[in-house]
Amino acid sequence: MILKKTIIIYLLSLTTFAFAQNKEVNKLLEKVNQAPTAEVKKELIEELKDKLASENKKAQQEADAIIKAKKKIPQKLYKQNTLSK
Repeated sequence: MILKKTIIIYLLSLTTFAFAQNKEVNKLLEKVNQAPTAEVKKELIEELKDKLASENKKAQQEADAIIKAKKKIPQKLYKQNTLSK
């Protein structure tokens, strides 16, 4: 029960954090679209690529951690009578 609550809280915080990062990417994308010159656009695109690469790496690491944690959770529920013996 405690493990389930912990996993749920972790996933909710993860999604909240992911949406916050998405706003930063959207701001950069808007700056690229509103850039006055091609040179400025090129710099902003490079910054956007770096930001997306770092976010993708973080998301991949978090997904791997979730998969590892899920493998540790037993697939079958324990029966109460076997635990009490």
